[in-house]
Amino acid sequence: MKIAVAGGRDEADFLTGLLLKNKHRLIVINDDRGYCEHLAAKYDKVSVINGDPGSEEILSDAGIRGFDIIIALSGKDADNLEICQMAKRLFSVKKTLCTVRNPRNVEIFKALGVDQVISAAYILAQYIQQPSMADIQQEVKVAPASEKNEN
Repeated sequence: MKIAVAGGRDEADFLTGLLLKNKHRLIVINDDRGYCEHLAAKYDKVSVINGDPGSEEILSDAGIRGFDIIIALSGKDADNLEICQMAKRLFSVKKTLCTVRNPRNVEIFKALGVDQVISAAYILAQYIQQPSMADIQQEVKVAPASEKNEN
């Protein structure tokens, strides 16, 4: 698959290594020149573009037209939405995926056309609300404070 990774630092580095192992064609776009140099030195089979991934010109220069996936990892939710919408509408990228800091943006971004939206807090909340967690909570009995002090 042809995949673009836009923004991010540790997440971008981790995904780049993982996706390369699976033989995907990658382009990484990042606005931090030093970080681009780090990624280019670490991953010799990856095209690394230094520039704002929220810029139409940079996305065009990166050659993402018709890519299978773009993954937006910027630290700003609004930037990730912009990257995904531009990639889909202007460059015909098939699937868009982004991370969000604000878990309330998960459903909003999906309604606005982002294919997959990931929020750590949202995932944790979903996990806690699963029936299996409720069963675990009922099974765990906490001793009253007076009993704890007797040991």
